[in-house]
Formats: sequence, C-alpha cells, structure tokens
Amino acid sequence: MSAYHGCARSKDGAMARQLPLILLLPALLLLVVWYDDPGPDSDFTWSTTSDVFTLDPQRMSYLEDMRVGSTLYEGLVRFDPERNGFQPGAAWSWDTSDDGLTWTFHLREDGRWSNGRSVTAHDFAWSWMRLLTPDTAASYSGLFLPIQGARSVWSARDDDLERFAAGTFDDESDRSAEAHRLWEAHERRFRDEVGIEVVDASTFRVHLEHPIPWLLDLVAFTPAAPVYRPAVEGWPEHEDTEAPWFEQPTPEWRDREFVRIDGESGRLLQDHRWARPGRLIGNGPYTLASWRYKRDLRLEVSPTWRDADSIDCRTITKVTIEDPNTAVLAFESGAVDWLNGINVDYRIDMIRQQEAGERSDIHVIPAFATDFFSFNCRPSLADGTANPFADAAVRRAFASAVDRETIVRHVTRLNEPVATVLVPDGSIPGYDPPTGLELDVDRARRELQSAGWSDRDGDGLIENEEGDPFPVTSLLYTTNTPRFKRMAIALREQWESALGVRIELVGKESKFYRNDLREGDFMIARGTWYGDFGDPTTFLDLCRTEDGNNTRKFSDPGIDADLDAASMERNPARRMELLEDIERRLFNEHLPMIPICQVVDVHMYDPDRISGLSDHPRQVQRLWRIVVDEASEAGPPDP
Repeated sequence: MSAYHGCARSKDGAMARQLPLILLLPALLLLVVWYDDPGPDSDFTWSTTSDVFTLDPQRMSYLEDMRVGSTLYEGLVRFDPERNGFQPGAAWSWDTSDDGLTWTFHLREDGRWSNGRSVTAHDFAWSWMRLLTPDTAASYSGLFLPIQGARSVWSARDDDLERFAAGTFDDESDRSAEAHRLWEAHERRFRDEVGIEVVDASTFRVHLEHPIPWLLDLVAFTPAAPVYRPAVEGWPEHEDTEAPWFEQPTPEWRDREFVRIDGESGRLLQDHRWARPGRLIGNGPYTLASWRYKRDLRLEVSPTWRDADSIDCRTITKVTIEDPNTAVLAFESGAVDWLNGINVDYRIDMIRQQEAGERSDIHVIPAFATDFFSFNCRPSLADGTANPFADAAVRRAFASAVDRETIVRHVTRLNEPVATVLVPDGSIPGYDPPTGLELDVDRARRELQSAGWSDRDGDGLIENEEGDPFPVTSLLYTTNTPRFKRMAIALREQWESALGVRIELVGKESKFYRNDLREGDFMIARGTWYGDFGDPTTFLDLCRTEDGNNTRKFSDPGIDADLDAASMERNPARRMELLEDIERRLFNEHLPMIPICQVVDVHMYDPDRISGLSDHPRQVQRLWRIVVDEASEAGPPDP
C-alpha cells in the first residue's frame, strides 16, 4: 500500500520503461524525500507541479486554485462538463425576465455551510459585494461590472481612496475616522445602487445593465461562490445564538480578527488566515482537513453536504511534486491516481505508445487554452528605465520573428495547432478567429527600423540613433516544467538570430513568477490562459485596461471602447463580427502578447480503475463524482 492510496502500479508497463535510466536515480531520490512524511492515506490522490495560490474564491485566478475551490465552495449553478451545460448548485432553479436584464435564483432549503448553518441569499449578496469592491483586488471583478450600478460604485470607491491618499489631516485619529466613514459610505452605496437584491433568505436576484448571454457561466465561476462572513472577518464565536449572522449585530472593528480599515491608505485590509484548515467554512462537498504548502492538501467529505452519502471518495489528497520525472514515478509506483499534466521530455514517446495501443493510461486532451508570451507594455520597467516594448512596433517586430511551426514540431514535439491569436480556432460556435502576425523576418527588421533600432556599426546587434544598444531582454518562465524552458530557449535563438538582440533567460518557481507578473518585473514572460466560459471575451478581456488579469498593463482606449460596444450589441452575429475585428487589431497592430499554440494537455490515470474524470476542453473536474474501482487493481508489471 502506498503512502497516499493503495493503488497498484500501472498495468500498462514498468516504471523503467517509462523513465529513462539517466533520470531514474534522481527521480527516485526525490520520491524518497517526498515519501518521508506523507500524511494519512486517501481514497484518491492527484498530483500537480505547483501548489494552489489561494483558497479565497473571490481572489482565485489560477486553474488549480479553482479546481480545489470547486470542492470547498458551491456557487448558484455548476457547469456540467458531461452535458456541456449547467445544473443546479446552491440554487435549485432560476428564471430570467423576457428582456434578459433580471435573473432570479431560488436557493435550496438544504444548502448548508460546513458549520451546519443555512446558506442564504445574504451570503451571496455579501460575497458579491466583496468581489465587486476594489479593496479585495479580485482578478475577475471586471466580469461582473455589467451588474446594474456596479461600475459606478466601483469607480466611486476608487475616487474616494484616491482623494483620501492625497488628503491632509490634523492627526491620526481624524485620518482613521475619515477612512472608516468612507468605508461605511461605500457599503451604503453598494446596498442602495448595485443591482444585487436579497428578495428573501432563499431568493437572490441580479439586475443587469445589459443582457449577458453567458451569465450562467459567470455565476458558475468559482470567484462567484459564497463565503461565510463571520469566518472571513473573524467574528467572535457565539455558539449559543441561533440567529443567522445577518440578524446579529456586526462586531466592532476591534473584535474582527481578519479585517481592519487601514488609516494610511483608507483601504479595507484583509488577512487571509481564515482560509486555512480549522478555520475555513465552505458550502461545498468537501472540507479542508490539512494543507502543507508545496507538499499536500487533504480534503474530507463535508458531513453537512446534501449528497454526502453518495460520494465514493471520502478523502482526496492533492500533492505537489515539482519535478516532472518524480511525478511520473509517483504515478507508476502507485502513489498517485491521477497525474494532472505530464511535462516530461519523453512524453511524446508515451503518447506514441498510447496511439499504438500499448498503454491506456495516457490521455491527450485538446484544451480550451492558448500558450503565449506576454510583453510588459508599461512605459517604464521595474528598475525605472525606459521600456522598449512600450512601442507597438517593437512588439510587432518580435512577434514577426517567431517560428511557431519549429516550436511545435521540434521543441514541444506535440504538433499542437499553432496560434497567431488568442481564441482557439473552432472553439466557439459563430466565432471565426482572424489571423495574426505570422513569421516574416523582413517585416520584423522593418518594424525595428521604424522604431529607431538598426545595426549601425555592423556588429550584428541593433542600436538606436544615439548608438545605445537595445536593452538585454529578460525572458521570464516558470521552472516547474521543462516545456516552458525549452520554448524560452527556442525563442531566444530565433530572436537573437533574426533581430540582433540579446535575450537573458530568467527561470523562477511559480510563486515568484506570479509576483513578478503582478509587480511588472519582467520584459517578456511566458503565459497560458484557459478560457473560463464559452465566449471570446474570456480571452479578449485580458486586453482591457482595467482587467484584473491584464498583468501586461496593455492599454488602448479604442480597444476598451469597442469591447464595451460589443458587450452592448444585441445582435449575436454582429457582436461576433465586432469581437473578430477587435482580435484582428490586437494581434496585427498592438501585440500585447505573442500567441504560440493551442494547449494540448496530457494526463495519466488508469481508466479501468478511475471513472468520473472529464476530458472536456475547459478542464472542469467534479472531483466528488470520481469513483475508484479497487477490484480492477493490477498486479506487478510484466518483466
């Protein structure tokens, strides 16, 4: 029996056949270290190369965070990957007005928080206020600004904070009092002006500025899931009262452990220790039993979940194995049931074995996702120097010097569909993605010349009119997989050869990579985006000026205005035409990033043992529906 689960080694082949000998010993050593303190057994274990970033649903933006979040929290509806539609979640039904502007959700009577309290419309109203408040810094808040009044209340809060920061006060007590007054004004404006209505405890209503055909996609999105206010704010426990929190007096600020109003900035500061084992209260099928950062995260069935008895896997563990070879070894040894993403150099050989019928535990899934490399579009770099990539001509030059076919054939070796735009071809009915800039080295050099860069002294490197060389360009990538390092190396070779520039590779683990993106401490950085809902804007909104996921800080008033116009367009065909034109301009003129290829995910699991995993391109998994068939466990592999 393994440390996490007693599953047998894959019956499709021996470990040594999958792992080249030169990699076997170091992977074994890492596996021994990983086994050193494994934690208790689980019914199902899956592995990823990086840990979750946050368990606060409103702040989630990464796929793995949302995968775990969907087990801890339940939104009003859920996306069903098997039916490619929606099913009831915390709401058992919903209806919409004829004009599409009003949506009403009717909550289940048996919805419970993991502490036994009822889930109510008040929980959703407070959570959505949190999502739509600038202080929370939620990456996906922009998706919900079409709610009636949300944009104006958001802007009013931003304006208040800006004035507060510029204000002068006689003493600190005056400053603190004003900060608290502004927060109370924001809460009052939100209640009075935003189209989020608590009709009664079991009825939640949303009023929109304009129809959103994909609203259910947003409602099913993990950032729209509810959180339990007393837990999030750290209210004192009052177990002797039966009254729900919204009928209790709100504690004084000094009695709330995890929130406070900052006297310096005026912002609501939130301590996220509430999202830890022993404190996190959710309304999903599982509870958080333990979380050891960068090691493992353990989930246990919530006894208050309405269908708890129907869940086969009573305990689930997510393990973090950063080394891809060790991850494969963990699967082959039976320590892991599902390897979520194979990123080893020899995975193409594993795929060939699967295609030849030699093994059944390799699963190749075309994803609703695109790999790309982002430009930092800010006027200045993090060190204060001028940023050459603030010039769209320079960005077009670098984009025109990329040989995508070479990358997918000889670097990733998966022959993924190359991409010159963000929206995957054929992924959205009625949308015909345009073509972006393709390989054209002559054009690339002309673009650089138009921006003032050329080889003036014949040394093979470009300079500006003053003779200053083009800055050494840092290329940021994550080190948790060899895929992105290999892509970065290929791009370095292509750019240095075609453009006469110098590229410096900067590899960082995921946590520090994310920090650099947020802080703008990069020049070019690798990226991958999985579409969150079935509309082109799930990709194109990345290029909105104020979008929380616009780490490039690309900004163009024309693009913003046209995205707004498309959102108001009632004719579906005309709307798609507008979005197609926006994407054409983005990737022929502006180039905030360079799309490389559509993503092809490769997973490992034994289909004879594991059922319930989905191959839907959105990568949505309902982990509480997984069934492990122990009777099908195989014996030792053939010698």
